[in-house]
Amino acid sequence: MMLSPKQIAEALQVSESSVKRWCDSGRLQTQYTSGGHRRVGSKSLLKFLRDSNKTIVHPEILGLPAVQDEEEFNPEILSEQLCDALLKLNESRCREIISELYLSGLSVLQIMETVIVPALHLIGDRWVCGDAQIFQERRGCEIVTILIHDLRRMIEEPPAKAPLAIGGAVSGDLYRIPSLVIETVLKEIGWNATSLGENLPLETFASAIEALKPTLVWLSLSYIRDTGQFLKEYQNFYEKYGDRVAIIIGGRAATPELLQQMKYFSYCETAERLVELCQTWTSLRQPAQSS
Repeated sequence: MMLSPKQIAEALQVSESSVKRWCDSGRLQTQYTSGGHRRVGSKSLLKFLRDSNKTIVHPEILGLPAVQDEEEFNPEILSEQLCDALLKLNESRCREIISELYLSGLSVLQIMETVIVPALHLIGDRWVCGDAQIFQERRGCEIVTILIHDLRRMIEEPPAKAPLAIGGAVSGDLYRIPSLVIETVLKEIGWNATSLGENLPLETFASAIEALKPTLVWLSLSYIRDTGQFLKEYQNFYEKYGDRVAIIIGGRAATPELLQQMKYFSYCETAERLVELCQTWTSLRQPAQSS
């Protein structure tokens, strides 16, 4: 979405001349039309706003949900509010909460780890206690996928030459959200990350490696239908591709007993750990790329 200085001025409630100065000074990444008119991408504007701590008065102009006034951003309180909004199937309020957090300067990783994931855990706890119904949990998960896609639209696309990571959930694992989280947080740190989906046999991961030639492959193990069969198939998979790509294992089904029977590049218990790993890899590669 490309915006004119006038639209930005209206969204921020500042003068149009101020916006033009930001454009011409280089503070706000700007493109110029053949006629010399300034145009700013919505992602570039969001980055500028976060970096400069400026406030959007009318976010709807940027295609964002209207936000409510909040005195402070407390992740614990907001995770409870998000849980309540998810159980009420209140998609608009859920989107408001996430927009507030992102525009406050929190990283996508922080939003995922401190608000979205805890909210999902709260829903699970309430379901166990009989305080939430299956339809609420299922629709809540659908809304969370919308929130993650909202965050993806807010961050800038990584450069084409950025390292490539692919991944997904293995056969029998129907949990989509973990891989969407990984895809989004890796994009935020400049990786070309793609979630292939859920319930995927290892043979299709092999086909993806052959076709896409990624640097890293993550396997999400939230549920394993047949442990013995999985280990047999995984051993063959690792023998063929373990030296070609960095295979990352994660998920609650990746128990210590299971991991003892597997070879892998790294086990990442959280998205934060995987982000740290990828950032280290990137920093180690930079000297080689610049030489």
